[in-house]
Amino acid sequence: MEAYWTMHDLLFEKMREWSGKENLTEIFKGYAAELGLDTKAFVACLESGETAAQVQSELERGEALGVSGVPAFFINDWFISGAQPFEVFQETIEKALRGEHPPPTPTPLPPGVTPFDPNPARPGYTYSGDAFCGSEKAEIVLAVFVDFQSAENRDHFLKEWPELEKKYVDTGKVRLMVKHFPTLDHEKGFIAAEAAECAGQQGAFCAMYDLLFSKQEEWSQAEDVLAQLKKYVAELDLDAAAFATCLDEGQTVDKVMEDFVIGQDNQFLPAPQFFIFKGELGGYVPLDQLQEAIEQLLAE
Repeated sequence: MEAYWTMHDLLFEKMREWSGKENLTEIFKGYAAELGLDTKAFVACLESGETAAQVQSELERGEALGVSGVPAFFINDWFISGAQPFEVFQETIEKALRGEHPPPTPTPLPPGVTPFDPNPARPGYTYSGDAFCGSEKAEIVLAVFVDFQSAENRDHFLKEWPELEKKYVDTGKVRLMVKHFPTLDHEKGFIAAEAAECAGQQGAFCAMYDLLFSKQEEWSQAEDVLAQLKKYVAELDLDAAAFATCLDEGQTVDKVMEDFVIGQDNQFLPAPQFFIFKGELGGYVPLDQLQEAIEQLLAE
């Protein structure tokens, strides 16, 4: 292995000497002699092409990992492309030493697909990873940022939403897409959001969504909110062990926090906050103008 690195350094040092030349075998043979290697064995290896398969394999692996040019570096799962300053390497190494990982690279969408379209590979979720309730064929997407612990959210769900749901969601005109935005002092609201996503792993996000609002007073006042949430699996006919594991291990924390950060970064007011879309049309809509906005898009 030591000879590998000495040859590595020598090849870079003398790159102008050998680059573009025709008789590379003789040139590299001279380098091997300079390094004290067995030149006969070196030339035999070079001419036989016995390392060509390994080089090709590493080339293909690099392409699969997204390497499109050199130099390219991997520090654990951190990727550095190009000749970056020393500070970039230092910062990345320190992140790796702290056990940090880079954010996942978004998977390219199929042609003609938007992030809010239903993902057939994950029923009940969009390509953006958001749970939805209603028909996959609905032309209108109503995105809502919710706080399960919020009294205002609960009031809307119990008093105003049933009529809208019956008129637009149940008839296949509107698909409700849910994102999470609990206020910072609603710790149980964060946990409830995780529970909804855990139920979503078993195809029951919408059922848990309804239940969390209808039983808000019960779980939000429970001393052990996790224990209380786990009791709901029987009502939803879920795999209790899988649900408990998901909740205890925090398997959906990242999704909830991802939504929360979007709300914070955009300085949203407390939930519920609604955004309505039909193709490229739409945007924010006040709570008291939901029906008017839906009707307007339906008429487009």
